[in-house]
Amino acid sequence: MRQMRYALASGIVIASLAALGAAAFGHDSGGMGGGGGGTGGGGGGSDGQGQISPARVYFNQGAEFSKKKSWHLAIQAYAQAVRLDPKFTEAWNNLGSCYRRVKDYDKSFDAYKHALDLKPDYPNAHEYMGRTYLATGNKDAAMREYEILKRLDAKMAEELLKAIQANDADLGDTD
Repeated sequence: MRQMRYALASGIVIASLAALGAAAFGHDSGGMGGGGGGTGGGGGGSDGQGQISPARVYFNQGAEFSKKKSWHLAIQAYAQAVRLDPKFTEAWNNLGSCYRRVKDYDKSFDAYKHALDLKPDYPNAHEYMGRTYLATGNKDAAMREYEILKRLDAKMAEELLKAIQANDADLGDTD
């Protein structure tokens, strides 16, 4: 009986901590929303027992903030995700995208480089790296990313090429 009370109390504490963590980013503890695809070679999934990892919770929060164009809040959430799971490729990529949106290009490049160090053929990071080069006025580097992207994802490469030709880093970017 005593063990059951301890187990129940532990469960309440864990649930409370989860709710507090979500509340810190303006969400209640229900329904964190979708994450936008797989992990892309990094962690951030479940723990193998059906439980969502803390890094994935922050990733999902970042995705929700990104949908609302709350870039600074998304940056905070994605930064927490990669702090908890430094091998979370998709979180690094999305962090870079958010930094690009707030025109912090150095941090944006750094985040994409982390993603590409983990998964060199990750098309999303190459596309966004190209868009960031374009935003900084470096069309030659943007074209190099386009050439890499052509091998990895022709449709994504076409979207990047249109942005380069229009000299508009945000053209066709639907995140």
